Amino acid sequence: MGQKITKQDVRDAVQHAFEQTKAVSGGKNADYIPYLANVPSDLFGIAVCLPDGEIIAAGDTEYKFGIESVSKVPTAILAMNQYSAEEVLAKIGADATGLPFNSIMAILLEKDHP
Repeated sequence: MGQKITKQDVRDAVQHAFEQTKAVSGGKNADYIPYLANVPSDLFGIAVCLPDGEIIAAGDTEYKFGIESVSKVPTAILAMNQYSAEEVLAKIGADATGLPFNSIMAILLEKDHP
């Protein structure tokens, strides 16, 4: 039988992850979306929402970060819960073009769903 993970285990893991990564400062803000370009680069936070709705957080979690493309994952999960994976695939398709996400050419080349 598997080991039960407690809320304290999650709190400890979140705090440990925060402490281990808060000093990482590489990279730069994306500048193709003005909001992202203006986010203070020194902000960092981690938040986990438990199944009962409790939120465990560390760092700058009160700041309203733009989550942009990462929001596609929970949105797809919600859509697949409401419909089915097959229905979602039929509606939105999945065809990697290898072109940038905002490429007009990718939209023009796509014969079914952009």
